[in-house]
Amino acid sequence: MVKKNNFTVQAIIISTIFWLVDSTIHKFIYGEENFEFIPIEINELWMRSIIVILLIIFGIYADKQTKKLLKKESEKNIIFQATIHSTQHILNNLLNQMNYLKLIADEKNAFTDKDNKLFYSAIEEGKDLVNKLSAIEDITEENIKNSVLPE
Repeated sequence: MVKKNNFTVQAIIISTIFWLVDSTIHKFIYGEENFEFIPIEINELWMRSIIVILLIIFGIYADKQTKKLLKKESEKNIIFQATIHSTQHILNNLLNQMNYLKLIADEKNAFTDKDNKLFYSAIEEGKDLVNKLSAIEDITEENIKNSVLPE
C-alpha cells in the first residue's frame, strides 16, 4: 500500500541542510574569511541554486506520482468492493435457487442424509469463501488467492 508522504517539504528541508553544509564547508575546510550563507561568487551561487532547484523539483514530481498511485489504489479498492458486492448478490441468488430446489427434492425424498450434509456443506463453504474474500483490506493477487484457496 502506498503511503502519502510530502516529498516537497522533505526536499526543501534537505536542500536547506545542503545549503548550510556547503556554506560551512567553504568556511572551515576551504578557509574562507567570512561565513557566506549566500555566496558572493556567482559560480558558487548558481551551482548551489541548481542543486536546490533540482531537489525541490524532484520532491514536487515525487508528490505528483504518489498522488497518482494513491488515486489508482483507491480506484482499485472501489472496483474490488463493487465486484465483491456483485458476487455476493449473484451467490445469494444462486443459494436461494439451490434452497428452492432442495425443498422440491425434500418433498420427493430425493436426497439421502449424506447428500443433505454435502449439500449444506457446499452452501456454507460458498458463504464462508465470499465472506473471506469480502474481508480483504490489502488488495493484492496473493491475498485474494489466499482468501479462497484451501488452507
